[in-house]
Amino acid sequence: MKKIVCFGDSITEMGFVIEVRGYVAQLADRYARRADVLARGFSGYTTREAVRILDAAVLMEKPDIVILFFGANDSVVPGQFQHVPLQDYRKNLLDMASRIAVSGAWLILVTPPPVSERLIKNRTLGTTAAYARTCIDVAREMNLPVVDLFMKLQEEPEWEKNALIDGLHLSANGMTRLYEELAAALDKLHPLESLERMGVDGV
Repeated sequence: MKKIVCFGDSITEMGFVIEVRGYVAQLADRYARRADVLARGFSGYTTREAVRILDAAVLMEKPDIVILFFGANDSVVPGQFQHVPLQDYRKNLLDMASRIAVSGAWLILVTPPPVSERLIKNRTLGTTAAYARTCIDVAREMNLPVVDLFMKLQEEPEWEKNALIDGLHLSANGMTRLYEELAAALDKLHPLESLERMGVDGV
């Protein structure tokens, strides 16, 4: 069976939470009997920490596809301990993307989601937008698929209330939108029907 690893921060750690229809759980359901979907989500992590654990958390699994989803913590305002300068964020994404490519796995990047400035005091929409653009730039530079979650969630009516639960983390609606975008991106790499379905035909 194929193996898909979702590597990210607390949003990915919440990816198996049923109450919010976690995107990893939705992917696991979609790929049942065709691929193993693994969550490697680490609450509070930035690309700074992710670079250091990429081998142990992701590459040792020998994945066929990696979904790389960081930036929500990197983009906190300067002065916060999690803050990763924009150029360092770019460098870290390029580092991880290159190492994943060398491993032979396919890669999809996901931008950080938008934030609600009414509810979150250490992040701004404008700063997060800069990190989202950088993520997209890295994807274009390396000819990689990217899910622009920053813009996609803002297409939702009353997105601050409907797509987020606390100004940062995704609600069930937000998780489902992420899942739908990832499913479409994954189908462009490997259409679902092209993956062998394990077990007896018709059962």
